[in-house]
This record gives sequence, structure tokens and C-alpha cells, in this order.
Amino acid sequence: MVGASKTEPRATGITRVIQFVIKAATENWGTKITAFLLAVVVFIVTRDEVTRSFTIPLRVIEDPQRVRLTEPPTTVEVRLRGPWANVNRLSAEALGPATLDLREVKPGPMSLDPGSVVMPRGVVLDTLEYDPIDLRFEAVVERSFPIMAVVVGQVDADHQLVASRVEPDSWPLRGPASAVEEFERLHTEPIEIDGVRDDVDLRVELEPLPAGLEFVRSGDERPSVRFVAEVAPIADEIELLIETDAVLREALPSAGEIELPASERISVRGPKPALRELRALEAPVVPVVEVERPSARGGPLSITLRFDWSSEVPESTRAQLSIVPPLIRLRLSASGLEAPAEDR
Repeated sequence: MVGASKTEPRATGITRVIQFVIKAATENWGTKITAFLLAVVVFIVTRDEVTRSFTIPLRVIEDPQRVRLTEPPTTVEVRLRGPWANVNRLSAEALGPATLDLREVKPGPMSLDPGSVVMPRGVVLDTLEYDPIDLRFEAVVERSFPIMAVVVGQVDADHQLVASRVEPDSWPLRGPASAVEEFERLHTEPIEIDGVRDDVDLRVELEPLPAGLEFVRSGDERPSVRFVAEVAPIADEIELLIETDAVLREALPSAGEIELPASERISVRGPKPALRELRALEAPVVPVVEVERPSARGGPLSITLRFDWSSEVPESTRAQLSIVPPLIRLRLSASGLEAPAEDR
């Protein structure tokens, strides 16, 4: 009995401990799970900082007053530092591009402002790495250049190109100083005038520019200019032999045996096309005789031999031509027919 009394209290204590552990492990499951999750969160949030590298694009803002002669890198490497939870969930797309504003930098080694990289909340920029490069620039200038019309072909053979012009006669260009200095003049697109007989008035675009230069005040399109060409017929002259004997004898029946001019040689002057029309006619010019009776009895007769257009010649053609001489003055006396020297 004495041995049994010593063993029972000890067994009871062990049993109570086992029962307590079982009870603690099996009761209040919701509270225990919540506590476990909170512990995990605290572990993640309070975990040591980590670093991670990303490759992001470099966005370049051009300087309108300068032209860059060197090419900046297209990407940069950024190393971010922060809690594991914040850094681990980032992506390069979430960071966006770094920015290089050429309006604010000086020539020389490129130095990228860390502030140009937008950082997400909860992380900081540890390092910023990129390929080293010297930034070099050239000033942008503007200058007006004369415009030359590029004329292709020849006008009609009976016509000539009297004058041509473009309006405006110059246009401003913009570009690097060296490219502007080397440039000489602007040209239009080719203008076809082959066989043209009339004046030309049209709009034509300017030819494309060399790389680096651009038109001022033209937007995205090439400017056009007005091209005006004055085309005129070529002046020429032909000779005609006009038969005059018959009309003189008809007008002067009293001339009798007096010798009268059988023909007269005249010239017709004017544009080649009109003269060509005239050559196609059989008798384009006809003589007309006018007789003025003398004021005194027995005095000489004053005779005007005029050269006029026949009915075959159109009015439009007559207006372009002239007859030289237009008339001849003669005098008929008893001694014969004569012409004043100043009229011949």
C-alpha cells in the first residue's frame, strides 16, 4: 500500500500534462490559424532587404535647338533595393523608362539623373548603370535657299520659252549648321513642257531634301510652288511675189502702151505658225489699186498700189502678221510710170 501511494500522484501529473497538450492542440482552431498567418506576414514584412536588377528603356527628349551627333544607349540597368515582398513582385514594365532630356544636358560624358527613373513605392534605386558615351551636338540653323525650276523637254518648234519663274522663288530650310552650309539650292520636281505652245501656269512640289534637312513651315508635306512659263511664237519672215500688171491696167485704161510693173516683191512678218498657215494658201495677199485724179488738167495721176489680205486669210491670222511694205505710191504722167524714191 505504501508503494502504490507514491506512484499514483506522479502518474496523475504526467497525465495532466498530456491532457493539457492535447487540449491546447485541439481546441480553438480558428484562433490558432489566425495567429499562424499573422506570424507568416510579420516574417515576410520584416525580412531583410534584398536587391534586384532590371533592364529598362531609355527615353530621349530631343533638343529642338541642337542636333545630337552621337547615339545614346537604348536601355539602362537599374538595381533596386527594398523589402523582399516589394522587390519580388516588381517587373520591368512596372518601372517604365528612364528619361534623358537633351534640352538640359551639356556636351561631354553622358550623366543620367537618377531622378529620371520613377521608383515604385517601397523600393529605392541602388545603382544606375549604362554604356558610357560622350554626347556631342551641333547647332540647328535656318536659312532660305533659291528655288530652281527643273524643266524637261522643248516647247513646240515654232515657239520659244521667253521666260519662266517660280513663286515664291526661295524657301527656308532648317537643319544642322554643317548640312545647311553644304547645301546650295532647292529644285522642283521635273516639269514636262515638251511640245507646249501656250503659257504654262501650274503648281509643282519641291524635290525631297537630303537627310538632316527639313522644310520650314510645311508640316509633314513637301511644299509646292507656282511655276509660270511664258511661251511665245518665234517671229519669222517670208517673201511673196505679187502679180500687179493686171490690176494696174484695169485701173489705168489710159496707160496704153506704157510699161507697168508686172509684179512686186513684198515681205510678210509674224509668228512662224501664222506664216505656215499663209504658205498653205494659193493667193494670201492681193494687190489693190487706188487712183487719185490730178487737180490740174494734164497733171500726173497719183496711184497707190496697196497690198491687202485675201478672203482666204482668217481674221485671227491677219492680226498676227504684217505686210512690208503695205503699199507703193506711183505717178503716171505722159512720160511714163514712176515711183517717188522715198516711197520705194
